[in-house]
Amino acid sequence: MSFEFAAASRRTSKESKPAKSGRASGRRVWHTVHSWVGLKLSVFMSFVLITGTLAVFAPEIDWLLTPEMRASKNGNGSGPLPLAELYDRAKRAYPGWELDRIDAPQGSWFTVQALAYRPDGDLRRIYIDPYTGDISGDCPFFNVQRFLRETHRNLFLPTWVGVPLVGSLSFVLAISLVTGLVVYRKWWRGFFKWPRAKNRRQFLGNLHRFLGLWSLWFVLVMSATGIWYFIEYTGGRALRLPAPGYAAEGATIRHLPGAELQLIAESAFEDLNILRIQPPDRPGRPIVFLGQASASLVRTRANFIALNPATGAVVRISDAEDLSLHQRISEMADPLHFGTFGGLVSRAVWFLFGLLLSTIAVTGALVYGNRCINQLETSPTLAGIWRGMGTGRLVTLLLAVTYLVAGFLFLT
Repeated sequence: MSFEFAAASRRTSKESKPAKSGRASGRRVWHTVHSWVGLKLSVFMSFVLITGTLAVFAPEIDWLLTPEMRASKNGNGSGPLPLAELYDRAKRAYPGWELDRIDAPQGSWFTVQALAYRPDGDLRRIYIDPYTGDISGDCPFFNVQRFLRETHRNLFLPTWVGVPLVGSLSFVLAISLVTGLVVYRKWWRGFFKWPRAKNRRQFLGNLHRFLGLWSLWFVLVMSATGIWYFIEYTGGRALRLPAPGYAAEGATIRHLPGAELQLIAESAFEDLNILRIQPPDRPGRPIVFLGQASASLVRTRANFIALNPATGAVVRISDAEDLSLHQRISEMADPLHFGTFGGLVSRAVWFLFGLLLSTIAVTGALVYGNRCINQLETSPTLAGIWRGMGTGRLVTLLLAVTYLVAGFLFLT
C-alpha cells in the first residue's frame, strides 16, 4: 500500500508541474501585457492624468490669479442676490454687449460669472459680486480653467479628433486594471501592507501595487467614463435633450425684470435649484433657467424651465427624471468624471485620487526603468523608460509637437 501511495504521489507531483508551469506562464503573459500598456504610452498617460487632476481645482487656481473673481462680502448674512437680478445688472453695465449666459458662483467666496460678446465679437467673462451686485470687472475668456480643459479633454485638437484620442487611454486604464489584478496574486490581502523594501526597485513596485489597490474604484470610474466619451464621439451619442422651444413672436422686444422671471420659474418648477440663466439669443426665443433638481448625477443642462421673457408664460419644462436611460448615462458622465456632484468635498476626493493615479502611472514606468539598471551606464531609470517605450516614443513625440503647435495657434 505504501509503495502504491508513493507511486501515486510521484505521478501527482509530475502531473502538477505542467499545470503550475502553465499558470506561471499565463501569469507572465498577463504581466507582459500589463507592463507593455503601462509603459509604451506612459508619458502620454501621465500627462493626461496630471492635467485632469489639476483641472479639478482649476476654478480655485483662477480665483487666486484673478482678483475680479473674489467676492467682497463672503456670506454677509443676507445671502446672495437672485441670479436673475445680477443678470439684469450685467446687461445695464454692458449695454452694447450680447450676454450669452450667467452662472451661479462656485462657492460663497466666488463672484458670479457671465459670458458676453463685445460688439467686435470678442468673448469676455464679466464678474459680479453676488452680495452687493457690483460689477467687479471683465476679463478674457481664456483662463487656467479653459487651458486645462482644452488640454485634458482634446489636447487643443478638434474635438472629433482629440476627445477619441484621449478617450482611447481609458481602454489602457481598463486593461491595466484587469491585468494588474491577475498578476498580483491574492491582491485583496495587500490593502494594509505598507510599501517597505530593501532597495528602490522593490519599494517602487510595492508602492505601485499599494496605491493601485486603493485606487481600484477610481480607476474603474475614470476608465468607464472615458470609454463613454470615446463611444459618444465615435457614433454612440444619446438623443439630444429637449430644446427650450419658442416664445411668442416678438417676445424679446420688451422683457420683464429678471428677478420677476426667476420667481415665476421657481414657482413653476419648485425642485429646480437655478445655477444658470441663458437669455434669448434672438427674437422669439425664451429665457431659460437651468440647474439641479431631484435627479442625481446629471449635468446642469438636464433640468430647465423656459419662459416667455415678455409675459413670463411657461414655454417648456425639462426634468432629468423623464430622460431615457441612454440620455441619463450621457448626462452623468461629467459629474462622475470630474467629481462635481458633491461640491468641494467630492472634488477634493477626486483631486486626491487623481494624484494617486498619476503617481501609479509614474511609478509603473520607474519600475520598468529600474529593471534596466544593469544594461545602461548613465541615468538608468529614465533611459530605461525611454528605451522600453519603443514605438511609443514616436507617438509621444508626435503628440507633443501637435499639442505645442495647436496650443500656440489657439493662444494667438
